[in-house]
Amino acid sequence: MVTLTVEDRESMPPMGRGMVAVRELVLRIIGAALQIGATVAVVQVLPPTVAGIYFKGVIIAYGLAALLRGKYDLFIAQHFVNPQQSELGARARAVVRALGIRVLIRSAIACAALLVVTTDLDVMDVYLRPYLQTYLPFVLAVPFATLALFLASTLRATNRTLGSVIVATYSINVMIIAAGIGVSMSTEDGLLILSWAFFIGSLLAAVMGVLLTRYVFKAPTDSSQLSLTAAEWREIYMSTGENGLTGLALAGLQWGPICALAVLGTAIEVAEFGVVTRTAQVVDFLIPAVIFVPQSARFQSRLCRAMRTARGKLAVDLSVSLATTSACVLAVAILTPLFLSWYGPAYSGLTLLFILLFITQWVNGVSRPAMRRLAADWDLHRIRRVLFTSMSVALILSVFGVDRFGAVAAAVGVLAGAVLLNGQAVESAFRRAAPRAA
Repeated sequence: MVTLTVEDRESMPPMGRGMVAVRELVLRIIGAALQIGATVAVVQVLPPTVAGIYFKGVIIAYGLAALLRGKYDLFIAQHFVNPQQSELGARARAVVRALGIRVLIRSAIACAALLVVTTDLDVMDVYLRPYLQTYLPFVLAVPFATLALFLASTLRATNRTLGSVIVATYSINVMIIAAGIGVSMSTEDGLLILSWAFFIGSLLAAVMGVLLTRYVFKAPTDSSQLSLTAAEWREIYMSTGENGLTGLALAGLQWGPICALAVLGTAIEVAEFGVVTRTAQVVDFLIPAVIFVPQSARFQSRLCRAMRTARGKLAVDLSVSLATTSACVLAVAILTPLFLSWYGPAYSGLTLLFILLFITQWVNGVSRPAMRRLAADWDLHRIRRVLFTSMSVALILSVFGVDRFGAVAAAVGVLAGAVLLNGQAVESAFRRAAPRAA
């Protein structure tokens, strides 16, 4: 979400702003179309029970990726959301590169361990399910998905939200659409082709992430700023290590309820949740206010000058975020019946699930300025408390509800976690922005 509270960019002529806004709008609409197109490709070529297996593989890859990169995402948020308060400066490029390599190595080791486990399951349980054959592409995709999502979160932290969306979704969705077209024109195993398409898409996403971050974090003119001393690296790795448990809480909040559904729910329930959540995520492609209302940034700037307090600026950011997110959610909700006609009758009757996940997207979108302020005013103890509280409630509701309520319980857990996370972020942001007594 574009927010004037933390962003510090050079001014641009009105014509330049208009062209940038139009270009970004087009790229975001393309991203949203690819998201829906890939979802249609999966559900058109795979029956719900098999689509559930595909989505379980995606959950394996993304859930493990979230665990592996959680503490590094928090380090990036600590230092990149408000670069004026960071000591990295021009060395940010070297830090991103080194952490990216570290993330890739850690995830490759985890991938190798997971391959050993799935191979053992094949040997012990060969007649029940070919675990290695089914999930091999998703396991191999873990290192590339982890790196791509880490770089996407880095771009998002620096307010390059469009670059973040491109890295996280473009390549994978394009490959899924291409694979879906190929399956519909042949008699090959659809699950196998789509699974390997996901792997190739993850690989391309990682490459795209590297290219975009190299462009955003340009090489400094002074070559000495490209490297850090051993003492500085030790300090960086100690700082990321301090975020270890908090990173696990972040991953648990993001993927815990979905993983609970994947383990405890049926394949059809997983497929239903996957289709609905991918549809609701279209809201993320369309949120930035600067695209929809060209004058909103100017209006916001004037209003901020009129309201010279920190609370006033935060209130303006939240107001713009509220208006923009509400418009986006409403637009996607209106288009949802059209999407359902493409998905097919197997995914009708999921109104409650759509409502819960649309509300989740609305809560996350509205509160994004407060989340950025929480990261900018970095307080690890407060952030850890917020994440652990939200994660615990989300997991409890999901684990104990999936057996009876299926995908709805996972959606309730996701929504409860989002409400707690963002509610605490808004409360903390306003409290920190309160005027200090003399």
